Amino acid sequence: MGGSPWLWAQANAGGDPAATAYLALRRWCGGLTLSPALPAPDWIGLAAPAAAALLLVFLAMACQGPAAALRQFFDVPGHANLVREAVARVWRSGRLVTALLAFTVASWTASQCIAFVRDDPERGRADLVMLERGRGPIQLPAEHAAHAAGSPLRDVAGLGDNLPLLVAALVVLLSRASRGPAPAPAGLKGHGGSFAAPPAEPGMGAGAATMALGLYLLYRLFCRLAGSPDLPTGNCLVVEVAIIPGLMLISDGFLLAWVLAELRDGEPGDDQVDRVDPSRALRLMPAACLACLAALPARYAATSLLLATQHIPPTLMATGLGRGLRWSLGPGVATIQAASLIFLGMAGAAAWGGGTFGEATWAFRRLLRAEGGRLAAATILAAVGCAGASAAAYAALLALPPAGWVLPAADAYAHYATLPIGLWSLAACIQIAERTLPRARLAAAEGDADAPALDGEAEAAPVAG
Repeated sequence: MGGSPWLWAQANAGGDPAATAYLALRRWCGGLTLSPALPAPDWIGLAAPAAAALLLVFLAMACQGPAAALRQFFDVPGHANLVREAVARVWRSGRLVTALLAFTVASWTASQCIAFVRDDPERGRADLVMLERGRGPIQLPAEHAAHAAGSPLRDVAGLGDNLPLLVAALVVLLSRASRGPAPAPAGLKGHGGSFAAPPAEPGMGAGAATMALGLYLLYRLFCRLAGSPDLPTGNCLVVEVAIIPGLMLISDGFLLAWVLAELRDGEPGDDQVDRVDPSRALRLMPAACLACLAALPARYAATSLLLATQHIPPTLMATGLGRGLRWSLGPGVATIQAASLIFLGMAGAAAWGGGTFGEATWAFRRLLRAEGGRLAAATILAAVGCAGASAAAYAALLALPPAGWVLPAADAYAHYATLPIGLWSLAACIQIAERTLPRARLAAAEGDADAPALDGEAEAAPVAG
């Protein structure tokens, strides 16, 4: 039930392309770890993120103008200031950092312990030997680092697979339902003061979010009981091709919305530090779901395509459709995921809106027009940081003698290393997006609250009182 037998018919012999692609797909679907999908060394993982970063620079130049975009891109003092501001924003959100670290360590540690007890150690050793065949001690960590550069938000945009965190979110939603609707917030605060408050009704109802998270939790537990913790389980109904990725997206979106709200509003003297209220997260949906889709496109594409293959007749695999599916579930995963670098700023745009698709899309366009060069530089910095942290983790662990636990441990420590970079990346996107808010830009540039909005944009109405 965890995969199509005819699709992976040759996935038994070590060194076979199908076996390597199958391992790469298992690691991506089971742990959001991009890895080489070909037996021989290849640089798809490096070429795809580099091409995506270059496209983002060209997009910024097209939206902002070449001179303004390049001036921002090479503004080293401005980048240093952005790094400091983003780090300060993360540290102000102490509750978020503590919760994420605790749940992440608990989830990954428990997963490693269960795998150590239940899984065949020879399988893990065979996986590692297959990857090391034809690759030197530098090539394999370098390939993993290049692949990690294409997914800098993997540890914060794919939190739906963190079962302890998913259970905690479900408990919070059920607790909120028992208390009744929460009052609407007074408004958002930017550089220039308060902005118009979000609508009183959340972007997504608590009942719908609770149902989606509950169903996805049951599905994940069923996958583990069915012996398929890595690959999605299906082959029941055709509609599962859309339903399961949809539940996954809503779960990821709610948890990302919580992270965005904490990073956006976190203050040292927050009078609600001891209160856990999901209303702010609900108000950011479905824009947060769009940000998840932009940050991890290969996650949802691989899930949908793998479930779809279980309903496709084997005879079609000899056609162009079959070749396209095999590419999309093999080397194409890294290529699809690298495109996320172009839309990394969508998360920052979603943080300051009212939670709708249209508002998030318009805010992202405004972000490119006002801060495109700086966004491109921050995106490249996040990608390089993830690559460096992953390279260090894999170089240290893969230097050990081959064993069944080495590859999973290397994946886990690589995620430990890139989690802070993912938080910083989100904070940087939020910080840059805040500068593009109409009132914030006017206050920073002119100090005049009554001036008209820039670039023909509608001015945000200040909150009375």
